[in-house]
Amino acid sequence: MLLSALSLFGLPEGPSAVLDLTVDFAPLFFGMMFALGLCILGLVVATAIHDTWWENWQVKKKKLADRSAPVPDIPDAA
Repeated sequence: MLLSALSLFGLPEGPSAVLDLTVDFAPLFFGMMFALGLCILGLVVATAIHDTWWENWQVKKKKLADRSAPVPDIPDAA
């Protein structure tokens, strides 16, 4: 359909040929927009998961740093 709508000079033959050309590319355009939307959604989900994990890790790291080591009970040798 794309090749039949073009003349020898590469221009559309009639006024409806321009509409035919856009109809040919419409599924490609909407498919690309759908894929782009999925990519953005994936980045949002990955960022949310990373931020949650990072916050939990920082809390856990702080708890480990605040905890003091137990003093060993060593009897006097002298």
